[in-house]
Amino acid sequence: MRLTLVAIVALAVLSALPGSASRADEEQKSVLSNEQIQQALQAPVTRSFTPRGLARRQGSDSGQSVNLNIPFEHNSSALMPQAAAQLKELELALNSASLGKDRFVVAGHTDAKGSAQYNKQLSLKRAEAVKRFLVAKGMDAGRLTTVGYGSEKLLVADRPEDPSNRRVEIRDLGSAN
Repeated sequence: MRLTLVAIVALAVLSALPGSASRADEEQKSVLSNEQIQQALQAPVTRSFTPRGLARRQGSDSGQSVNLNIPFEHNSSALMPQAAAQLKELELALNSASLGKDRFVVAGHTDAKGSAQYNKQLSLKRAEAVKRFLVAKGMDAGRLTTVGYGSEKLLVADRPEDPSNRRVEIRDLGSAN
């Protein structure tokens, strides 16, 4: 009995120490708030300058973007229950006053495990799952475009199998009007 009580107290003390956060605490910390997402997606304020004879062209990758850690089931586009917290923050951000009229690309990315073709298909299905979630919450589907890059645009190129390469990128395309 005494040993069990000592073990319980020791576990309680250890769990209260810094650096011993539970997996749920770690997942909560990795969730970006809707304010952080808005800030990342809003274009920086700069002075306008148009030199004579030159025109600015918008490329397909232009615009502000944010990478989100949205957990999916292994080798699947099924959202894990922990994804709900990040997706709710994303929904709030995309429907905010500052971003509510903009269009967005939802881009899926994978690590380099598996074939390029499989990864590209999986990343597209995951981007579509995020879009379905947002549309189910009332967002206009016409404001969202999906694309799957697979492992073409690694976040950590020198570590192609790093888990941080598995992500969903939200890119602001500007006003829908």
